[in-house]
Amino acid sequence: MVKLYTVGKEDSILRELKQSDFDPMEKLWTRFPPEGSKNTPPHQTAEFKWKDYCPVVFRHLRKLFQVDPGDYMSAICGNDALRELSSPGKSGSIFYLTQDDKLMIKTVKKSEVKVLIRMLRSYYQHMSQFENSLLTKFYGAHCVKPIGGQKIRFIVMGNLFSSEYPIHRRFDLKGSSHGHMADKPEEEIDETSTLKDLDLNYVFHVQRKWFQVLIKQIELDCKFLEAEKIMDYSLLVGFHFRDGNTCDKMGLSPFLLRTGSRDSYQYEKFMRGHHFLEAELQDRDHVKSGRYVMK
Repeated sequence: MVKLYTVGKEDSILRELKQSDFDPMEKLWTRFPPEGSKNTPPHQTAEFKWKDYCPVVFRHLRKLFQVDPGDYMSAICGNDALRELSSPGKSGSIFYLTQDDKLMIKTVKKSEVKVLIRMLRSYYQHMSQFENSLLTKFYGAHCVKPIGGQKIRFIVMGNLFSSEYPIHRRFDLKGSSHGHMADKPEEEIDETSTLKDLDLNYVFHVQRKWFQVLIKQIELDCKFLEAEKIMDYSLLVGFHFRDGNTCDKMGLSPFLLRTGSRDSYQYEKFMRGHHFLEAELQDRDHVKSGRYVMK
């Protein structure tokens, strides 16, 4: 609850953005001594410093995304413990979820913070212009430094899978067949597993108008990422099944369900990868755009 004391006060007055607010050097350091100060409450931990990167810009973004300032700080700094995700990212980052599942916190390197701040002006303009953007919603970038300790930098994002409906299947789609298959046997797959392109065995039926809107937005978002020279990104997709079919929730292949043969399941995955690779070679641009997902 420590940080809520000052940030809530700052958020009560939200001025118009200025060009200087996007400056990478625009930072706000706040000192938190154990005995408290004029702007901070007393606390029982060792003294530390808290840094907000481009604080005014992120306050505008939180307003744009309809995130309440008090709820935001209470979620990441309140009494409720954060939940660490079981598997860290390839970069060595650690991911946490808030108790309400609405926010995801990721520890980052200094270089990653620099990338985000560098693109912040373009990102703000893009998200302001396209309210249906599929890009990650960034709520804040912060740093905590205990006196005599190391800096811990982290960013706060919206959790895509936060929903009133349970998410039964989740996919991380890159539009590539190379090594993009779940690294666990099918009997171990559950609602928390992240599957990949070659595990996708569903057909989507979407109204033409919705399809056109979705593809257009994906193209706009990809153009933004290309302009920012970002190439390592993917499309996250979450499924909620209304019919309660346990087999479908587990993501078992229809081939496996028909035959009961695990070998046939693996063969089907092999053939799916073979056809996927053919599609990549025949129409590389079409596959990269992500449109193959909607076929």
